[in-house]
Amino acid sequence: MLMKFYNIIKKLRKLKLVWKERGIQHLLRFLYERIARKFQGKKNYQKWIRANRLTKQDIASAQVQIAQWQIRPKFSVIVPVYNVEEQWLKKAIESVCNQIYPDWELCIADDASTKPHIRTVLDKYSKLDSRIKVVFRQENGHISAASNSALELATGDYIVLLDHDDELAINALFENAKLINEHPNADFIYSDEDKVDTKGNRYEPFFKPDWSPEYFYSCMYTCHLGVYRAKLIREIGGFRSKYDGSQDYDLVLRVVEKTQNIYHIPKILYHWRAIPASAASGADAKPWAYIAAQKALENMLERSAYPGIVEMTANQGIYRIRRNIVGHPLISIIIPSSGKSIDTPSGSLCLLENCIRSIKQVSTYHNFEIIVVSGDDIPEITLEAISSVNVQQISCDETSNLSKRVNIGAAKAKGQFLLLLSDDVQVIKPDWLESMVEFAQQREIGAVGAKLLSPDKRIKHVGIVILQGNPYHAFYDFDSEYPGYFCSNIVNKNYLAVSAACLMIRTEVFQELGGLNEEFSFNYNNIDLCLKAHQAGYRNVVTPYSQLIYYELTRTQKEGLRAEDVKIFNKRWQNYFKTLEKDPYYNINLSSNSPNFELF
Repeated sequence: MLMKFYNIIKKLRKLKLVWKERGIQHLLRFLYERIARKFQGKKNYQKWIRANRLTKQDIASAQVQIAQWQIRPKFSVIVPVYNVEEQWLKKAIESVCNQIYPDWELCIADDASTKPHIRTVLDKYSKLDSRIKVVFRQENGHISAASNSALELATGDYIVLLDHDDELAINALFENAKLINEHPNADFIYSDEDKVDTKGNRYEPFFKPDWSPEYFYSCMYTCHLGVYRAKLIREIGGFRSKYDGSQDYDLVLRVVEKTQNIYHIPKILYHWRAIPASAASGADAKPWAYIAAQKALENMLERSAYPGIVEMTANQGIYRIRRNIVGHPLISIIIPSSGKSIDTPSGSLCLLENCIRSIKQVSTYHNFEIIVVSGDDIPEITLEAISSVNVQQISCDETSNLSKRVNIGAAKAKGQFLLLLSDDVQVIKPDWLESMVEFAQQREIGAVGAKLLSPDKRIKHVGIVILQGNPYHAFYDFDSEYPGYFCSNIVNKNYLAVSAACLMIRTEVFQELGGLNEEFSFNYNNIDLCLKAHQAGYRNVVTPYSQLIYYELTRTQKEGLRAEDVKIFNKRWQNYFKTLEKDPYYNINLSSNSPNFELF
């Protein structure tokens, strides 16, 4: 109760801060984005449920498919039980018994429950179906110990995790078996999930991305339904009691170190029961779980090639991994510029001068060089101003080709990292460079983007999604404090592409990819670069901890070049999009008409 009161006070303080900083109009927009959209989302989900309900024909078709499969994996559903209410225990068991796919066993370990109905219920079901196995522990060992006891009963090819008060969708095991027939190498499979209240009402669906490591290290997003190759679970030693409360997170952190064969089923296959004792009821239900999760992440970092520290954020269950920066590498900041100015309440503002001033005055990382690539369009007074602050200037005749300017600057760069930066940005976070280098230094990562905001603190760029072959900026013009879909705007997250207004990449990777494609004179050069990185096996990241103001003047001035760039972009990448079938970081159940991670 005290925690709930504290959370209410914290939310009221947030509203007061928005009102004081930005006025009543911004407060109303903030409330709309946080509240009205939530109510609309509930309504849309009920519509989605009706449209996606399994029919008798669907079930009959599934049974025909099962009979034709070459692979019939056996699933061992693991359920640790302790003093759960009878009605929820029965629903959990019956959700397994009602599965379309028949090749399963239910492995239940009672953790020395004191409520008499537990033994009665478990004895009854174990006698009704020989596939139900039960072990009664003599002493209470908590959830990891109980899970390991259930694991000892398992003889299946795959381990399926089910909490004692939750439910599997009727097609849960069928969909997993279907995927295994398509991908026999699958070691770890997760699916989408929703919550269900005590009256059976379903709400708050979580339509997840495909495997997104940076998102996973920020929060345990894979969660339910988790299906794991049994051999792999035994190889890593099963569950560890020292991480009770977040034992699943610890388990998966170790699993993904052993395999890259990770698959996601974009279907709701798990219903998470929202009752007072369940974490599904709110962030304050099991506060010790968040401490255990932090410890699991810290242990992961001890095993990692990129060690660091774990920071808890203001949002429970959300963490920030801070990787140690290897050495003190030089960063080459490349700024193509035409030296434009804008009018502000305090007078004319030269964007390039403002950008460089903010880099030098705000940054806490100082091992960088600034390379300005200019044409004959930059005013002499601006050239004189920047020459006095130790900035390398390079002339380029191709004033209309942004890609060529960047490539010329990159060729002169001496740094291990390149930072492509628009001249109409202003640094506002002191550790913005460190926050990006932490990722750019990792060999698996290609481009790293930042969170870019308008002067009145609206979102400009937090990542780019590809919908029906077209790129869109996610959550464009939302309030800067808007958390995004399941906290996506406030955590490190993978996207197919990031904005070139602030894009960091290792110099060797930039060269490997051939730099910016100069066919894209202005637009889509960043997306083309990011897609080349993804195609080459790198993953791209956006970090909200690197923040800049983005005046976006350059984009407005060059909008006329967009049509030709679109034509080139579509021709170049249409086959790759067909191969991908969809944006891996955007769920197919979400709207294809809006990049805001909404249902309709």
